[in-house]
Amino acid sequence: MIDVSDLDVELPELSQIGIVVEDLADGMDRFGAMLGVEPWHVYRFEPPELAEATYRGEETHQSWRLALASVGDVDLELIEPLEGENTYTAHLEEHGEGIHHVACYAFEDPRVVVERYEDAGIPVLQSGVYQGGPFWYLDTREEMNGVVLEVVDLPEDGPESDRTYAPD
Repeated sequence: MIDVSDLDVELPELSQIGIVVEDLADGMDRFGAMLGVEPWHVYRFEPPELAEATYRGEETHQSWRLALASVGDVDLELIEPLEGENTYTAHLEEHGEGIHHVACYAFEDPRVVVERYEDAGIPVLQSGVYQGGPFWYLDTREEMNGVVLEVVDLPEDGPESDRTYAPD
């Protein structure tokens, strides 16, 4: 385990909980019914909206679909990997469906936060830029019981969803 005692980072808020699922529509129906959340805002992450995608330090071609629903001040995110090698596919293979990450959108300077984690020995597991907003998944799995930390630099207006879904 890495010694992160000198890591000078304070999480300003928990913005999101990310859960990997095998089938997005099924996940929206199940989580929506169990937690009473809707509507879901559905996005497809793929080029050209997804740029500069990396996994374990290598540029990769990857795509996935995700759905976001608000639960109070926190976004619940469901992610279905579609193609390419990525952290979601690896999670499904190693653990099956379940909690993958927690995320923060509220860092004043997200790039500096990522650099601090890297300086502490925690590498970027996956990264990219979606609709102009960079994101980084930090490999905190060993330190946080299998959970990854995502740092997001959202564009001012946030990304536009492809569609909205609410179960019948």
